[in-house]
Amino acid sequence: MPKIYVYLWFDIEDYITKESDDLPLIALNILEKYGIPATCKLVAEKIRFLEENGRTDVISTIGRFDVGFHTNTHSQHPTAYEYLANLDVLSGADEFIAHEKVGVEKIKQTFSRTPSCFGQGGPIWAPHVYPALAKLEIPMYLDETPILNVENQPYWYCGVLNLNGANENCIRFDNTFEKEDGLRVLKRKFRKIHNKLQSKGGAISVLYHLHTIINAKYWDKLNFANGKNIPRSEYKRPPAQPVEITQRAWRNYEEFVRYMHSFKDVKFITATDALKIYRRTHLKMNRALLLQVARHFRNSSDYMRLGKAYVSPAEAFYAVTRAIADHDEFMSEGLEVKEPLGPMAPSRSIGTRKLKTIDFVNATRNTLEWMNSKNYLPTSITVGDYAQLSPQDFLSTACRLLLNVHTRRSFPEWINRSTAKPPNQKYISLSKFRKACRWIVLPNGFKAPKILEQIKLQAWTLKPAIPS
Repeated sequence: MPKIYVYLWFDIEDYITKESDDLPLIALNILEKYGIPATCKLVAEKIRFLEENGRTDVISTIGRFDVGFHTNTHSQHPTAYEYLANLDVLSGADEFIAHEKVGVEKIKQTFSRTPSCFGQGGPIWAPHVYPALAKLEIPMYLDETPILNVENQPYWYCGVLNLNGANENCIRFDNTFEKEDGLRVLKRKFRKIHNKLQSKGGAISVLYHLHTIINAKYWDKLNFANGKNIPRSEYKRPPAQPVEITQRAWRNYEEFVRYMHSFKDVKFITATDALKIYRRTHLKMNRALLLQVARHFRNSSDYMRLGKAYVSPAEAFYAVTRAIADHDEFMSEGLEVKEPLGPMAPSRSIGTRKLKTIDFVNATRNTLEWMNSKNYLPTSITVGDYAQLSPQDFLSTACRLLLNVHTRRSFPEWINRSTAKPPNQKYISLSKFRKACRWIVLPNGFKAPKILEQIKLQAWTLKPAIPS
């Protein structure tokens, strides 16, 4: 039977409301009653407040579960979008580490382990984080964003596994208990998603911001709205939920947990479990496989299925470039495929459309050297002294050359430059990105076109994740 995986996760973040300290204790004890695992993503500042309040019992209980990282201070300014707004992915990764590493170290110190995952504060998802996660040895991204959606299922992006973008397959428990029929609505949504996935399997995301059980408003909206910080001495506790609403919330929570647990084909997983289930396939290509890749990327820039694996455009770019640059070696041995990051800036092809093949081959060798040294795609590729190609045009042209060589058994003297679209753009929602920029915590009128540009450029690395 196809497996349906449910990943239940908590963002434990409210360091304003002292009464919120008890919430993880209650919620996690209920899960332990049913033997259900979960991932707790913690804001480091919340840990500091728990320690200050003497809540070693809460920290100890959380430590029995999977522990992830949810930023150092969440909504204090500058937030991630503010300090990443004008940077490319690589310089942004350095900036992320400068701001957030202290929070990662707090997780390590408190729980004696590296966080299993990271997820952004609020809706502000950005690609700059991914190279930073690799340096911080955090292996995956767990959150929820509508900005990037790959059929509502897990995916790979910048070489990192993402349980991030379940969208139609995401259930948020937050505030559902404020309505009398909230539990019925939750059960109906879970059953609908379950039935949809039953024939082929898939993953369901269940998110709970625990503070909503006692707070009628979000803690950070009251204290960090519109780009402004306030002193700790002036922090405002959100208005409390009525007692009857909080009581109903706990009843609904346990009943919903029991309801999900009753489905025999459902397996609850954590971020750590997901890394074992959605294993990365390391590709090695022989001539036949490479020709399949060339046929696809000759006409399409989007990821492709290749047997039991997927190939990202960045992997295809590397494989095809290397096959041409090291043609004799490839023909005899095949090649190991790497996945560089996407380029750091957009470009358009300029110069003549007719290219001398020897110049193009030399360009593949220079590009291969660049990728092996820098680990990202060049912004543009120079051919001779008469043309510069965008990466997508270069890939399409290289694929046509490979197929031509396969047919002719020799390199032609001249080739014509092909044109192609930037890869995987249909999976990116511009409207959802603009909505994220309107998060009430951000300064009024906040815009970050550079972040959107970088999201598009790193779509070179996008492909679905397959359970093994």
